[in-house]
Amino acid sequence: MQSSEPEPAASSGISRSRKLIFASVVVCCAFALLEGTARLVTGTANGSRFDQMNQIVMFLGTHESDLMLEYDSERFWKLKPSVTINDPDNIFWQGTVSNSLGFRSEEFEPTKKPGTFRIVCFGDSSTFGIGNPIKDTWPSQLQELLNSQFPDEQIQFQVINAGVPGYTSFQGLQHMRQELDRLSPDLVMASYANNDFWHWDKQTDRQHAERLAQSSPVHDTLMNSRLVQLMAAGLSSLRDKKVTQAPGPNQHWAKAASLNYAKPRPDWIRRVPLDSFRANITSMADLCGSRGIAMIPVKWPDQPQAGGRWSPRIEYQEVLDEIATDRQLAVADVVSLFQQNRDWAVRTYIPNDIVHVNRDGNRLAAQAAYSAVSRVLMSRMLSTN
Repeated sequence: MQSSEPEPAASSGISRSRKLIFASVVVCCAFALLEGTARLVTGTANGSRFDQMNQIVMFLGTHESDLMLEYDSERFWKLKPSVTINDPDNIFWQGTVSNSLGFRSEEFEPTKKPGTFRIVCFGDSSTFGIGNPIKDTWPSQLQELLNSQFPDEQIQFQVINAGVPGYTSFQGLQHMRQELDRLSPDLVMASYANNDFWHWDKQTDRQHAERLAQSSPVHDTLMNSRLVQLMAAGLSSLRDKKVTQAPGPNQHWAKAASLNYAKPRPDWIRRVPLDSFRANITSMADLCGSRGIAMIPVKWPDQPQAGGRWSPRIEYQEVLDEIATDRQLAVADVVSLFQQNRDWAVRTYIPNDIVHVNRDGNRLAAQAAYSAVSRVLMSRMLSTN
């Protein structure tokens, strides 16, 4: 006898509770995406250093260069690996930006080959070589100089360019901590100060890092999202076309920050104050010394200083000299070499720029670096005899 009770209806698929959960997740993700995009677009004084640097890159470059950097939780940003830019209108970023390891060098293996004397050049955009192809940067020209002046079939000099645009000594110290053991250099060069005195907002790099340490994994994921960055680049481009008012800390921030390089706002502070700069460079020397690696500080001039005039970086360079004297470190004195060739050297800065130089200017820097490296090598030879 068949039951008269109706059979239960077939399941319609997803229960109401699951649909609600799924919808909530979608809404949260969409909100997080929009929030991350908004922070990248606004680039306000309250944004992260990565937000701010993206705005400056977009302000200085062209659209194709917007995505050359990626987020790093310890040093705010780093070069994306395997980036090439082919844009004839872009004077800052051109050609091969980075190799597959994220360095401004030709391809190399992280493990040092036998018979290789490896030098790693940590630094900012002057080391990176803005406005030049890789072969014309001073680290590349230093490698060429060393191998031509010290021809030895058993030893090959390898110079790795670890420069990243916009870096301060705070970021450089984190960069060294990340890379020294992996790269095992025989010698390190450190070129900082160009960005340490730069005023970006009312917080130092260290304060931004402390705030960043409290961020969530979702934030880190968003900062590396290509979709977020593409949306930010597009919206920023639209915004820049509409902005007609004078720039301020919360509007067209990148222009205000760029002007701050020469004429800082009194209510914004240095990214790295002088005492912190001293502590960072000292920590770099300690880090290298603990591994038996020689470190050479690099003193880099801007155009006014190369011409014998005052520059805000001079007090930072004086700190470098004090630390070098204290630690008996050789110094790559690019400043003195530029001032000795003043009339010619001042003309090597790329157009409308007071920090970055062309191939000829990089050749002078390579000569200063070569002189310092030679002193270190000579000292080593004497100590082993």
